[in-house]
Amino acid sequence: MPDINRSINVTKRNIAGKDCDVVFFVSSSGHCSLDCHYCIVNPIVKHQPSLEISDFEYLLGAFPGKRAFLAFSGKGDFFAGYHKKDRLLEKLLDWDVEIGLDINGVMIHELPELPEHKLAKIKSVNLTMHYEALAAKNALKIWPGNAQILIDLFHARGTEMLMGTIMSPTVEELWEEGLQFYRDNVFEQTGKKIVLIRDVHRPFGEKSEMHLVELEKSYESMIERVHQEDFAKNFASYKNVLCPAGQQFFRIWNDGKVEACPYIPQLRDAGNVKERIIHIREDLFRCNQARYCDCNVIARLGKMGYET
Repeated sequence: MPDINRSINVTKRNIAGKDCDVVFFVSSSGHCSLDCHYCIVNPIVKHQPSLEISDFEYLLGAFPGKRAFLAFSGKGDFFAGYHKKDRLLEKLLDWDVEIGLDINGVMIHELPELPEHKLAKIKSVNLTMHYEALAAKNALKIWPGNAQILIDLFHARGTEMLMGTIMSPTVEELWEEGLQFYRDNVFEQTGKKIVLIRDVHRPFGEKSEMHLVELEKSYESMIERVHQEDFAKNFASYKNVLCPAGQQFFRIWNDGKVEACPYIPQLRDAGNVKERIIHIREDLFRCNQARYCDCNVIARLGKMGYET
């Protein structure tokens, strides 16, 4: 029998979604309000279909009696995918759900108007400052106000909240200007530190590495940490993982497509919520390719099995 450990990578601290029965990594929006030069979505998604409340009603209704964690991240910005009058976020919070938001902060729609019992279901917020793109869209006056609203709503109550900015060589000439902007317009008002997220898709030369070190020292009072993703290392010591993709984990795309896993060919087609089709697997999937963002999400939530 394999040695199966289901608790690795899970700490005692409260982790958004860990008490949920099913996890949906949702790219609900077919539009992004910004045009970041380092965006991994190429071309940047514009004016494509987005998920509507009826699509979510079908999805959640397919798992009766299950609490769902909806992790919103991906192609477009969540709030750019619907009009405020549609109040999609508010309607989703009528369900037995927990929600994670990964957003750019240009729009936050009805979020500040939500009652306390609904705000409590939002368990994590990742707010990213894309300084160069905000300047290009004349959004530098809007963003700090929205950021402060989110910090007041979530950071003060202990919600898992990450404030980050992408350190990409493509916009290196604006690194310091962006940090000065954050210091003057957010940090000095709120005390919320920022995470410098290295762009792992573009190489850093020696000059860029030195520049980043210098900025980290110069702005150390407001920098939480420098972060670089390396999901593969979390699984390097295991022969296989036993993955609940298609059982307890799904990727949902803005056009309705459902994937149990976007990286394993036989797990890609799991239905389409706009066509009211979803395929739910009966068995765990034995996988030796665990090294992706989705794998990390599943492991972090304590839903991954391991074979040593």
